[in-house]
Amino acid sequence: MRVVVDQDLCGTSGQCVLTLPGTFCQREPDGVAEVCVATVPQALHAAVRLAASQCPVAAIRVIESDAGDDERASADPAPSPEEVERHAARDQRNPGGHDGTV
Repeated sequence: MRVVVDQDLCGTSGQCVLTLPGTFCQREPDGVAEVCVATVPQALHAAVRLAASQCPVAAIRVIESDAGDDERASADPAPSPEEVERHAARDQRNPGGHDGTV
């Protein structure tokens, strides 16, 4: 399993870091989430799926891979057009990207 954060979509709420601090971290200057591990240990797969499901902006994508199979996304790989529009409007109101929540 691998996990990817869409840093352009990240809302900087830090929910993923609160759920799984050893796997996710936030950049100091802007609070955008990052993945801190190259691959996710088997013991943390359920917790990573939980963190992805709790992301308020669906910025976390979990990539499951089986030996010999192509990778497949288990979370929504792309936001809906409504989400894109909502985020674009938010970015215009708050160009720094941070909404002040911790």
